Amino acid sequence: MNEALCSILCREEMWCYDTEGRSIRFNEDGSGELWCRCNFNYWITAEFEWKSIESLPESTKTAVMTSDGGQNGHPQLLGQLHLQITLLKRLPSRVQGSVLKTSTMINEHSLTDDAFRPKLFIIRIEKGNFIEPNSIGCFPAYGKSRFAMRLLFDTSPYPPRSEWRAPEKGPDDGQFWTHVEFVGRSFSELAKQGRAMNEVIVNTRSGCVIF
Repeated sequence: MNEALCSILCREEMWCYDTEGRSIRFNEDGSGELWCRCNFNYWITAEFEWKSIESLPESTKTAVMTSDGGQNGHPQLLGQLHLQITLLKRLPSRVQGSVLKTSTMINEHSLTDDAFRPKLFIIRIEKGNFIEPNSIGCFPAYGKSRFAMRLLFDTSPYPPRSEWRAPEKGPDDGQFWTHVEFVGRSFSELAKQGRAMNEVIVNTRSGCVIF
């Protein structure tokens, strides 16, 4: 099961919080990329190492949501993985010759050493009809890109606020450490199936939020 789920995980070119620059990528060789670009600023453009492990120690486990198998408008749970991810200070090879090489904001310039220690995660892989997490709750609902796959982390792959050198100088606005949902496999035809499974509708008259 783990091999099949890892194959699905690596099949996507990018899992996106938004398609403008916040994304994560897993490669079959155990490498990966974490990107965090927001409001034209690059905060993280880093490679990481990852591996699937059998299970997490009891003290680190976090409850995850259940699924009804894709019925009643809910996503289909394909499976759950336990991962160890170690963020690196190294730029992805495809941008090592770019202007990012000289940036004084990205990776270790904005993050403390604790951000580069191995961390444990539980992730869920789901199939369904999704919009970019960054678009959830935005109005209007029509015209948003649709995606067939979703990746849910128990805690964000972005370092917590305590591991940023100066979170008040930009990262606080983005709240990157709250990002736990990423989508993949863009599929525009899903829009014909109606409302996305992760969409939140805000009633502008009453101020109510409808899930």
